[in-house]
Amino acid sequence: MLRKSLLLSSSIWLGAALPGQAQEPAEPALLDEVVVTATRTERNLLEVPASVTVRKMEQLYSEGFLSSPDELRGVPGVFFRRGEGDNDEFPSVSIRGVTGNHGNDTFLALVDGIPFISGNEEVLLSEVPFAAVDQIEFVRGPVSALYGRGGISGAVNYITRTPRRDATTLAVSAGSDDYYRAGLTAERVFDAGSLLADVSHEESEGWRESNARRIFNVFVKGVADLTPDTTLTAYVNYGDRRHEVGSVIPTFADGTPVDILGGREGAIQYGAPFSVTETLMGAVRLDHRLNDDLSLQLTAHARRADSNNLLNFYDAWLFDPANDIFGVNGFEATTRSDTAFLEATANWTTGRHDIVGGVNIERVDLVGQSIWSGQNGFTFACGFNFFAINLNYQTGEVVNAGAPCFVRQLEDDTDTTNHFWSAFLQDEIRLTDRLTLTLGGRYDSFERETLFKPTFAGDVARTLNDDESAFSPKASLSYDFSGGMIYAAYGRGFSSNFGPTFQWDANQYERDSRPTTLDSYEVGIKGRPLERRLTYTLTGFYLEQKNRLFIIDNDDPAGPPNLATTGQLYTSRGIEATADLRLDEATSLRGSYTLTQPEWQEYEVGGLVLTGLTPTGVPEHMGFVELGHRVNDRVELKASWEMYGDYFVTRDNGVKAGGYALLNASARIDLSPSRGLSLDLAATNLLDEAYDYLFGGQSAATHLTPGVLRQLRATLRARF
Repeated sequence: MLRKSLLLSSSIWLGAALPGQAQEPAEPALLDEVVVTATRTERNLLEVPASVTVRKMEQLYSEGFLSSPDELRGVPGVFFRRGEGDNDEFPSVSIRGVTGNHGNDTFLALVDGIPFISGNEEVLLSEVPFAAVDQIEFVRGPVSALYGRGGISGAVNYITRTPRRDATTLAVSAGSDDYYRAGLTAERVFDAGSLLADVSHEESEGWRESNARRIFNVFVKGVADLTPDTTLTAYVNYGDRRHEVGSVIPTFADGTPVDILGGREGAIQYGAPFSVTETLMGAVRLDHRLNDDLSLQLTAHARRADSNNLLNFYDAWLFDPANDIFGVNGFEATTRSDTAFLEATANWTTGRHDIVGGVNIERVDLVGQSIWSGQNGFTFACGFNFFAINLNYQTGEVVNAGAPCFVRQLEDDTDTTNHFWSAFLQDEIRLTDRLTLTLGGRYDSFERETLFKPTFAGDVARTLNDDESAFSPKASLSYDFSGGMIYAAYGRGFSSNFGPTFQWDANQYERDSRPTTLDSYEVGIKGRPLERRLTYTLTGFYLEQKNRLFIIDNDDPAGPPNLATTGQLYTSRGIEATADLRLDEATSLRGSYTLTQPEWQEYEVGGLVLTGLTPTGVPEHMGFVELGHRVNDRVELKASWEMYGDYFVTRDNGVKAGGYALLNASARIDLSPSRGLSLDLAATNLLDEAYDYLFGGQSAATHLTPGVLRQLRATLRARF
């Protein structure tokens, strides 16, 4: 009874348990991986009519994983930049050339198949409990037909660990810039279930000033076989993440960085910017097999996140190099987010049909306050400023600290509730032994209610409501040949465009928007020739995104100053190629190449015409190569090279820069295989290359966040 209570109260799942997890398997070939994200059914990668990449979290750590979004490095079609406005704590991610409006709203983050999105409709990469993650599945192409909002260009599914054996593992890491990590994992397998408990602590002073972080995490997961046909899986995770936020570096119009105090490793800031988030989440999944052809699943998930942020938003209008000045807007926010998610699904096999369908509901409550600091007021007395903080980048001094109207002011105090209701159905039809047709679709209905509480004398409470809906179809046709597959696929993704709650303030914004949609057309081939020594994929894609959200000046003088509007159109086309070649029994070579060519087809907003130009922040060329060699039974070496080409920094395409290439190396040494003792050594950015993530405005580069310099790390792991 005690064991069952422990399992029920402290475990969770979300995502099907993969076959063969009762013992530690050897590393599979590329297309031998079993995945669930792209189809919601267990499929070998060779059988999935979609572009999918799989990464193991333990392997990422052994190769020097620093922090999110480093898990995206080397994934075909994926590019990220650290730091637009929010500094290097919050990345800007594009998949297949698709860029978004706010908070990475063009791809979907999932934890065990459950949407991991904030009440502001922002992807929560910084809150992913990486210590609890076993496998990451990256799907390129729309996934809204299966998972709903946000799945425009793809999804990243973080699948939590499952107890596999009777073992206790202790891992201790140390590295550059006072990096330390310690983790203890206990796994136990019983006659009718299993249990995993993990506790970890990580800290680093960071390679730049104001870049330290502390992460503490506890994860407990259990599986109970209630009957031969019924399994209960549950987990709970507690995380405490504290991260300093380093400053951006201003640039001249051509992208040349300004020489600030402390150089690339320095930080010129107002206050001491930080991000603190405490999370508690859990899930329960009940799997029941009615018969050999029909199974049911019921999943419940809940999480709470309390966060406190102090940030500096870079303000390009305040840049004054003649006086060594750059400016920021001071921002503070405290939020509490509560999410509840419930889903019921069924898997039914009948004749030539494999059918999966389900319904889900989700509610997200967000309570928050935002406070702005700086010289504020659009009057002659206040200097026509929006919370301006002028910093001398040679001394760090706040130049206008004593200016009139320099204030710390509560701007927003809101309660927001988002509701989502969805139903989906997918049928994989085996037309012949080799030909499979997949048809599916999903209907989503969603609404928001936001209460704006009074923030100054004379203000009154205001409530705003909106509701939308979307239908997301998908279809694919695949042909299996000996050792491979050819497929063609179509899918539609959508984003709600609800965005952050501050954009709903009727005193500041007028809304004339609708959901953003993206239609994707993809053809691909994947296979395993040369007596299975080579596995490869080759994909061509064409995307068309409509109703991208823009914030522009409102032409109506009687209305609020800003207008949230949609209606723009852009396309992206390209190819992705991957290969995994076993040169011999001890040596492997992996590589990928991506060509991406996005273009604005219609861009005429507020007098700005960019039709025919390329969206910013998307490199045309990306490449990745990894060479692995097992020297003997105890030593394995790896080296990888990743390359990202230049991208357009400014909207008028006048500045193109930002490309870089990095060399990484790692080694695994089995010190005592019989005792489970191993040592991992890793060096990222081995050549210590200085590179930058560049950002810009309409016709001039504005600022950058420097990339991480060389990092060295060693991990000692003992399993007993």
